[in-house]
Amino acid sequence: MSNSTLAPSPYADEKGRLYYYDNAKFILIFLVVLAHALSPFKDSGGSGIVFMYLWRVINTLHMPCLIFISGFFAKKYIRPDGTINVQRPFTYIMYYLFAQVTVAAFEMFVLKDDITPSFFAPRSSLWFLVCLIWWYCFLPLVDRVKPEIMFPVAVLLGLFLAYDPKLNGSMSISRVVTHYPFFLAGYYITPQTFEKIYSKKARIISIPVGIVALLSQLAITLLFKPYGDVINFSINKFITCDTPYATIFKNSSLTPLLWFVPRVWFYICAAMLCFAFLAWVPRKKYFFTKYGARTLAVYILHRYLYLAYLDYRWYEYLDAVPYLRLAIFPIALVITLVFSTYPFWYPFKLLGKIKINKFIKTK
Repeated sequence: MSNSTLAPSPYADEKGRLYYYDNAKFILIFLVVLAHALSPFKDSGGSGIVFMYLWRVINTLHMPCLIFISGFFAKKYIRPDGTINVQRPFTYIMYYLFAQVTVAAFEMFVLKDDITPSFFAPRSSLWFLVCLIWWYCFLPLVDRVKPEIMFPVAVLLGLFLAYDPKLNGSMSISRVVTHYPFFLAGYYITPQTFEKIYSKKARIISIPVGIVALLSQLAITLLFKPYGDVINFSINKFITCDTPYATIFKNSSLTPLLWFVPRVWFYICAAMLCFAFLAWVPRKKYFFTKYGARTLAVYILHRYLYLAYLDYRWYEYLDAVPYLRLAIFPIALVITLVFSTYPFWYPFKLLGKIKINKFIKTK
């Protein structure tokens, strides 16, 4: 039978692009938007503990999983002949500069916030772009080291560099180090191994794995709730990975020798949730699949709404009517869909067309 008579794959488009990865990215970016929408409610009374739990589960999953997928697609950065595709990190730099300038301008001139703009202090969680730039810069050197050496080293650095009290948010260094194992895991995993993650066998295994991860989050949320803001601050900062241990445990009597243990839990729980999530991501094409290639636009653009949401306290309107907080879920979905549409993606498409070889000579 000739290739022309073969039925098209239900799992990929005519160019061979698998729907699975775009589905995963769209769902994850929706969770990013949802987590920001939930954040004002996680410390409130009553149902606040439910929102705290949801916020923690979502934040333990979405960025580690997006970073893992980003690492998986970083394989083409280093070409077979040893040269590197410098265009990719250059595009991320363009995205970051655009986002940093516009978000800072929005804060200063629209929200009237008193800030000191700096390219070295990412605004409003733009740390992910900075991390991608750093990780791509590291890759040519890291690629020369065997994975069985480099990956454990990355994990150890993620666990113990946070003992340095000067490990702060400048150029997102704390998150660069802490999240790097997820990027490396994606970079090292082979396509064949990745396929096993969404096999039927993996789905069966993922059920108890996911339940254990969710129960561990629930146990921590319930057990430490009576201890108040100090403990909750510590747990949340371990999940966001943006604070040195000395700051997290400033008012705690826990011995410094054990400060790294919650981060071990974070790594394990994040890995379990990522596995459970990726095992159940749908593989066929859906109405949202095409938007999976535009997640960076959503990541950047929803920042303006999020900042206004906090600054103008729009979330208080959701407390006016009982159960109106549940509207957060459809609202987050609508925001994700709208910012995924072509008109909002188009500026980023133009930024992506700026070629580095116009400025420097590349191979």
